[in-house]
Amino acid sequence: MSLLAGYRASLKPLDVEEPIDVFVHRPLGYVFARLAFPTPLSPDVVTLMSIFAGIAAGVCVVVEFRFHMQVGGLLLFASAVLDCADGQLARMRKSSSPFGRMIDGVADLITTSAAVPAALWALWRMYDSPPWLGGTVVALGTLTVVTSSFHTTMYDHYKNVFVRLTSSQYKEGEDYETALDRWQATHRELSWWKRMAWRIYLFYIKSGADFVHKFDPYTSARINLFPAYDPRLAAIYKKHVGPVMRVWRSVMGFGSMIFGLALFLALERPDIYLAIRLLLLNGVFYLYLRPHQRRASKAAFEEMDLHLPDQAKEKHSPA
Repeated sequence: MSLLAGYRASLKPLDVEEPIDVFVHRPLGYVFARLAFPTPLSPDVVTLMSIFAGIAAGVCVVVEFRFHMQVGGLLLFASAVLDCADGQLARMRKSSSPFGRMIDGVADLITTSAAVPAALWALWRMYDSPPWLGGTVVALGTLTVVTSSFHTTMYDHYKNVFVRLTSSQYKEGEDYETALDRWQATHRELSWWKRMAWRIYLFYIKSGADFVHKFDPYTSARINLFPAYDPRLAAIYKKHVGPVMRVWRSVMGFGSMIFGLALFLALERPDIYLAIRLLLLNGVFYLYLRPHQRRASKAAFEEMDLHLPDQAKEKHSPA
């Protein structure tokens, strides 16, 4: 298989892939995965490398040395590339596992927890005089962090729903109830670090599901209850949700967020990135995506005649 053909085969459905991943992160990740394929390096170790790169990025932003911001931005970019490479390596070896996918999600959370406070510290250093101005900028930065987590949470949710309903090959994500059942069945046999990773993962998907229900009562977070792939249902869901998904994947994903943060840290202008995310992307999120996605979800699930326990009961009532 040629390098290009192998790379295309390593991608998830392009309907849900972020452009920044398709054209930047995943090509580099695929090269890394190809190089790692004949070695003993496991996908889980690549995930740990992604975590360490993310933590190192945060340290470099905070600790001052020559070009420390540029080094921090580069390490954060490397973390995003490795975050793609672990899944690509797992698919090459046909060794993908629920625990590996869980750790991959935990890695994103740890990377964010390291890089984002460092970016807030950089904002404080830029605007610390007078102190009230620095405090205001950090408060706005914190608000941006919270709302950006909403962006990536909802993109991940709609990506998982889209893939579950429209692809016969991929089954992205799992719901909280299924994960909790797996945890209760296995946690006594796990090592301490796996139990810790599990607890982070359960918190992550539970908080995500709670926000999903507030954002869009017409969708469902119970993705493990979705029916098996059906071309008719796939066509219906694509018809209603496809146009909105193009916006989700273009600007709201984790890859886009990390790439932007890495770039503006390297340029030493995290304040500009704050303004873009707080004003522009929140405008897209609340003024365009929320109302359009609600209408699309309602129309799609009604036409599919698909009723799940956590959906708004009034969604199926006559107009």
